[in-house]
Amino acid sequence: MTFRLKFLLPALLSLAAMSSAFAQSSVSGINDAVSAYRAGDASAAWPVFEKAAAEGDVKSKRYLAYIIFDGNAPREAGMDFFDGTALLKEAAIAGDYTALIRLEDLRLQRLAHSPTLADMIAVERARAESGDPVAAWRLAARFETGDGVAASPADEAKWLEIAAEAETDRFPKAPEAAYRLCMLNALDGETRDPDAARRWCALAADNGHAGAAVVLKRLALLQN
Repeated sequence: MTFRLKFLLPALLSLAAMSSAFAQSSVSGINDAVSAYRAGDASAAWPVFEKAAAEGDVKSKRYLAYIIFDGNAPREAGMDFFDGTALLKEAAIAGDYTALIRLEDLRLQRLAHSPTLADMIAVERARAESGDPVAAWRLAARFETGDGVAASPADEAKWLEIAAEAETDRFPKAPEAAYRLCMLNALDGETRDPDAARRWCALAADNGHAGAAVVLKRLALLQN
């Protein structure tokens, strides 16, 4: 029995080491890292996300932020909650809507590392300037109500144009954005332009906006 144990124990230890190495190496891609993170194995997920984030992968930046906020970042990484917020900003600016939503939620919590309203507007502006209709829609709403910016029909119209020109498959609110542009150009003194109003209402109506079709008929009657 002693003879058997003498050879069995090293074999078991070797097998355990091989299993551990296999588990480590199996987390090799981003999808594997996401699965590991969701299973609670942040230590296995971190190096994969860290490498991918350094290479510019947006999703990995967001997941690194998650791990930091969970308090599971490796000590040697030397990253704190402020670094997590910075990673979320980078991901949001690069077009990660989930990161944008998480940032807004974090802002509302008013924590020491929360982004400010000015930070959120800067992210939205960067995205809108690159042609993102969602960010443009959010900015237009801010300029309509004066949320963090000075209310301005001209700026509202500027960002609505980006949202209105998007394909409806990409941005379902595009017809509504076109309709609002129609109304701004039809009624507002600062942005009044009857020709532009007709053009935007026509676009909205073509994309199924019932209200735009009604306004378009009224504009035609006024023209006659």
